[in-house]
Amino acid sequence: MTYEEIYKKLREEYTDAEIAEGYLIPPDLTEEEELEIQAEIREVRFKLLKERTEEQRLLSDILRLRFQMENYYNEGIYAAGKNFGGFLSDYIHILKKTKKAFAEDIGLHYTRLSRILNNREEPNVELTYRLEKHSGELIPALLWWKISIKKQEHLLNKDLKTRKIEAAKVKNALKFNTGRTAS
Repeated sequence: MTYEEIYKKLREEYTDAEIAEGYLIPPDLTEEEELEIQAEIREVRFKLLKERTEEQRLLSDILRLRFQMENYYNEGIYAAGKNFGGFLSDYIHILKKTKKAFAEDIGLHYTRLSRILNNREEPNVELTYRLEKHSGELIPALLWWKISIKKQEHLLNKDLKTRKIEAAKVKNALKFNTGRTAS
């Protein structure tokens, strides 16, 4: 069914104003016309990107990072490449700062920052507060913390060896008949 046919069918039930308000009916375009329009849109988009200020670039990139962090957290699946250190590294890159300058900005020793970035040390709550403040509160401390905890959740779920070792050290464990079998 063409868009013209769709319009005629809608016209039987609705006024032009109601159709315009409720539906977006794109024009029937040839492939060549479609490519031309896409090229024009791309050109305008690149022009706008070139004209934006440094503050606009920074705001846009930080919000993009925040949305990436939120999407990753909400996915529920842990990915080794997406972790606190990786997102923090992306944040520093967005700022166009050296790691040493950034460490000074947030009052953290450079070697500790390096260990966190390389996933050799876990961040603490205080660091998430600093990152929240540094980002102009665009990336909340809670989101930084959730990203950090996601790795811990993964380790808790997958580390069966340590779980068994630690379980063997427990005496007088409570036992309930819950219908679950012991692991």
